[in-house]
Amino acid sequence: MKMISKLLLAASALALSPAVPAAAQTVAYTDVQQVLGMSQAARTADQQMRVTYKDAYEQIESRSRVLQAELNAMIVKYQADQKANPNNPTLQAQGKAIQDKQRSAQDELGKLSDPIERVNAYVLEQIDAKLDAAVTAAMTKKKVALLLQKGAVVKNTPGTDLTQDIIAELNVLVPSVSINPPADWQPGQQQRAAAPAAAGQQPQGR
Repeated sequence: MKMISKLLLAASALALSPAVPAAAQTVAYTDVQQVLGMSQAARTADQQMRVTYKDAYEQIESRSRVLQAELNAMIVKYQADQKANPNNPTLQAQGKAIQDKQRSAQDELGKLSDPIERVNAYVLEQIDAKLDAAVTAAMTKKKVALLLQKGAVVKNTPGTDLTQDIIAELNVLVPSVSINPPADWQPGQQQRAAAPAAAGQQPQGR
Protein backbone atom coordinates (compact mmCIF):
# COMPACT_ATOMS: atom_id res chain seq x y z
CA MET A 1 0.00 0.00 0.00
CA LYS A 2 1.43 3.36 -1.02
CA MET A 3 0.77 5.11 2.26
CA ILE A 4 2.17 2.24 4.25
CA SER A 5 5.23 2.28 1.99
CA LYS A 6 5.65 5.98 2.60
CA LEU A 7 5.60 5.48 6.31
CA LEU A 8 7.98 2.56 6.20
CA LEU A 9 10.70 4.83 4.87
CA ALA A 10 10.70 6.76 8.15
CA ALA A 11 9.97 3.85 10.48
CA SER A 12 12.45 2.63 13.12
CA ALA A 13 15.67 4.19 14.28
CA LEU A 14 16.78 0.68 15.16
CA ALA A 15 20.51 -0.05 15.32
CA LEU A 16 20.76 -3.40 13.55
CA SER A 17 23.51 -4.86 15.67
CA PRO A 18 22.25 -5.99 19.11
CA ALA A 19 24.59 -7.98 21.30
CA VAL A 20 24.88 -11.72 20.65
CA PRO A 21 27.23 -14.36 22.09
CA ALA A 22 30.89 -13.59 21.43
CA ALA A 23 31.38 -16.93 19.65
CA ALA A 24 29.05 -15.91 16.84
CA GLN A 25 30.87 -14.58 13.79
CA THR A 26 28.28 -14.68 11.00
CA VAL A 27 27.38 -11.48 9.14
CA ALA A 28 23.84 -11.15 7.73
CA TYR A 29 21.55 -8.47 6.38
CA THR A 30 17.87 -7.59 6.44
CA ASP A 31 15.35 -5.25 4.84
CA VAL A 32 13.70 -3.34 7.70
CA GLN A 33 10.98 -1.95 5.45
CA GLN A 34 10.04 -5.44 4.31
CA VAL A 35 10.12 -6.75 7.88
CA LEU A 36 7.67 -4.13 9.09
CA GLY A 37 5.42 -4.23 6.03
CA MET A 38 5.24 -8.01 5.70
CA SER A 39 4.68 -8.79 9.35
CA GLN A 40 1.36 -10.45 10.15
CA ALA A 41 0.32 -7.51 12.31
CA ALA A 42 0.88 -5.01 9.47
CA ARG A 43 -0.95 -7.10 6.87
CA THR A 44 -3.90 -7.73 9.17
CA ALA A 45 -4.08 -4.04 10.11
CA ASP A 46 -4.07 -3.08 6.42
CA GLN A 47 -7.02 -5.39 5.74
CA GLN A 48 -8.92 -4.01 8.73
CA MET A 49 -8.24 -0.42 7.72
CA ARG A 50 -9.56 -0.97 4.21
CA VAL A 51 -12.85 -2.03 5.76
CA THR A 52 -13.04 0.49 8.59
CA TYR A 53 -11.91 3.44 6.47
CA LYS A 54 -13.45 2.28 3.19
CA ASP A 55 -15.16 5.63 2.53
CA ALA A 56 -11.92 7.57 3.07
CA TYR A 57 -9.97 5.32 0.69
CA GLU A 58 -12.66 5.66 -1.97
CA GLN A 59 -12.76 9.44 -1.59
CA ILE A 60 -8.99 9.67 -2.02
CA GLU A 61 -9.00 7.43 -5.08
CA SER A 62 -11.94 9.24 -6.67
CA ARG A 63 -10.47 12.69 -6.09
CA SER A 64 -7.08 11.51 -7.31
CA ARG A 65 -8.59 10.38 -10.62
CA VAL A 66 -10.34 13.73 -11.09
CA LEU A 67 -7.22 15.75 -10.34
CA GLN A 68 -5.09 13.56 -12.62
CA ALA A 69 -7.57 14.00 -15.47
CA GLU A 70 -7.52 17.78 -15.02
CA LEU A 71 -3.73 17.80 -14.98
CA ASN A 72 -3.51 15.57 -18.04
CA ALA A 73 -5.79 17.94 -19.97
CA MET A 74 -3.54 20.88 -19.10
CA ILE A 75 -0.44 18.96 -20.20
CA VAL A 76 -2.03 17.89 -23.49
CA LYS A 77 -2.96 21.49 -24.29
CA TYR A 78 0.53 22.71 -23.39
CA GLN A 79 2.16 20.11 -25.64
CA ALA A 80 -0.21 20.86 -28.52
CA ASP A 81 0.38 24.62 -28.27
CA GLN A 82 4.13 24.07 -28.02
CA LYS A 83 4.12 21.87 -31.11
CA ALA A 84 2.02 24.36 -33.08
CA ASN A 85 4.16 27.34 -32.08
CA PRO A 86 7.26 26.95 -29.88
CA ASN A 87 7.26 30.73 -29.42
CA ASN A 88 3.69 30.87 -28.17
CA PRO A 89 3.72 33.61 -25.50
CA THR A 90 1.24 31.66 -23.34
CA LEU A 91 3.53 28.62 -22.88
CA GLN A 92 5.36 29.99 -19.86
CA ALA A 93 2.11 30.78 -18.08
CA GLN A 94 0.72 27.37 -18.97
CA GLY A 95 3.84 25.67 -17.61
CA LYS A 96 3.55 27.54 -14.32
CA ALA A 97 -0.14 26.69 -14.12
CA ILE A 98 0.69 22.99 -14.51
CA GLN A 99 3.26 23.18 -11.72
CA ASP A 100 0.81 25.02 -9.48
CA LYS A 101 -1.84 22.41 -10.24
CA GLN A 102 0.53 19.60 -9.32
CA ARG A 103 1.37 21.22 -5.99
CA SER A 104 -2.22 21.99 -5.11
CA ALA A 105 -3.29 18.44 -6.02
CA GLN A 106 -0.58 16.98 -3.79
CA ASP A 107 -1.63 19.25 -0.94
CA GLU A 108 -5.30 18.36 -1.34
CA LEU A 109 -4.67 14.62 -1.48
CA GLY A 110 -2.28 14.92 1.44
CA LYS A 111 -4.97 16.52 3.60
CA LEU A 112 -7.48 13.85 2.60
CA SER A 113 -4.93 11.18 3.50
CA ASP A 114 -3.98 12.63 6.88
CA PRO A 115 -6.46 10.57 8.96
CA ILE A 116 -5.33 7.30 7.34
CA GLU A 117 -1.67 8.29 7.57
CA ARG A 118 -2.13 8.83 11.30
CA VAL A 119 -3.56 5.33 11.73
CA ASN A 120 -0.73 3.88 9.61
CA ALA A 121 1.81 5.59 11.85
CA TYR A 122 0.11 4.20 14.95
CA VAL A 123 0.13 0.68 13.50
CA LEU A 124 3.81 0.85 12.58
CA GLU A 125 4.82 2.34 15.90
CA GLN A 126 3.25 -0.60 17.75
CA ILE A 127 5.11 -3.07 15.54
CA ASP A 128 8.36 -1.12 15.67
CA ALA A 129 8.29 -1.28 19.48
CA LYS A 130 8.94 -5.05 19.22
CA LEU A 131 11.38 -4.92 16.33
CA ASP A 132 14.56 -4.76 18.41
CA ALA A 133 13.53 -7.86 20.39
CA ALA A 134 12.68 -9.72 17.17
CA VAL A 135 16.03 -8.80 15.63
CA THR A 136 17.90 -9.95 18.73
CA ALA A 137 16.04 -13.27 18.83
CA ALA A 138 16.66 -13.98 15.15
CA MET A 139 20.34 -13.07 15.39
CA THR A 140 20.82 -15.27 18.44
CA LYS A 141 19.16 -18.29 16.82
CA LYS A 142 21.21 -17.91 13.62
CA LYS A 143 24.40 -17.03 15.51
CA VAL A 144 24.74 -13.71 13.71
CA ALA A 145 27.26 -11.24 15.12
CA LEU A 146 26.64 -8.31 12.77
CA LEU A 147 23.43 -7.40 10.97
CA LEU A 148 23.43 -4.88 8.12
CA GLN A 149 20.65 -3.00 6.41
CA LYS A 150 20.06 -4.40 2.90
CA GLY A 151 21.14 -1.21 1.17
CA ALA A 152 24.62 -1.51 2.64
CA VAL A 153 25.25 -4.94 1.09
CA VAL A 154 27.30 -5.07 -2.13
CA LYS A 155 27.27 -8.85 -2.55
CA ASN A 156 25.90 -11.71 -0.49
CA THR A 157 25.75 -15.48 -0.43
CA PRO A 158 22.60 -17.62 0.06
CA GLY A 159 21.55 -17.87 3.67
CA THR A 160 22.73 -14.43 4.79
CA ASP A 161 19.31 -12.72 4.46
CA LEU A 162 17.73 -12.67 7.94
CA THR A 163 14.54 -10.87 6.87
CA GLN A 164 12.17 -13.87 7.03
CA ASP A 165 13.65 -14.99 10.35
CA ILE A 166 12.99 -11.57 11.87
CA ILE A 167 9.46 -11.50 10.45
CA ALA A 168 8.79 -14.89 12.07
CA GLU A 169 10.02 -13.62 15.44
CA LEU A 170 8.01 -10.41 15.07
CA ASN A 171 4.85 -12.39 14.32
CA VAL A 172 5.25 -14.15 17.65
CA LEU A 173 5.98 -11.00 19.63
CA VAL A 174 3.25 -8.87 18.08
CA PRO A 175 0.66 -10.95 16.18
CA SER A 176 -1.81 -8.07 15.97
CA VAL A 177 -2.10 -4.36 16.73
CA SER A 178 -4.85 -1.80 17.18
CA ILE A 179 -5.98 0.48 14.34
CA ASN A 180 -7.64 2.90 16.75
CA PRO A 181 -5.11 5.43 18.06
CA PRO A 182 -6.10 7.32 21.22
CA ALA A 183 -7.45 10.80 20.59
CA ASP A 184 -4.34 12.44 22.08
CA TRP A 185 -1.81 10.13 20.39
CA GLN A 186 0.89 11.63 18.19
CA PRO A 187 3.47 9.84 15.96
CA GLY A 188 6.70 9.08 17.80
CA GLN A 189 5.02 9.27 21.19
CA GLN A 190 6.18 5.82 22.31
CA GLN A 191 9.79 6.46 21.27
CA ARG A 192 9.87 9.79 23.12
CA ALA A 193 8.43 8.15 26.22
CA ALA A 194 10.95 5.30 26.06
CA ALA A 195 14.00 7.55 25.69
CA PRO A 196 14.06 8.91 29.27
CA ALA A 197 13.57 5.41 30.64
CA ALA A 198 16.46 4.08 28.58
CA ALA A 199 18.65 6.96 29.67
CA GLY A 200 17.84 6.21 33.29
CA GLN A 201 19.16 2.66 32.85
CA GLN A 202 22.62 3.83 31.73
CA PRO A 203 25.47 3.08 34.16
CA GLN A 204 26.28 6.01 36.39
CA GLY A 205 29.80 7.43 36.29
CA ARG A 206 31.85 7.82 39.45
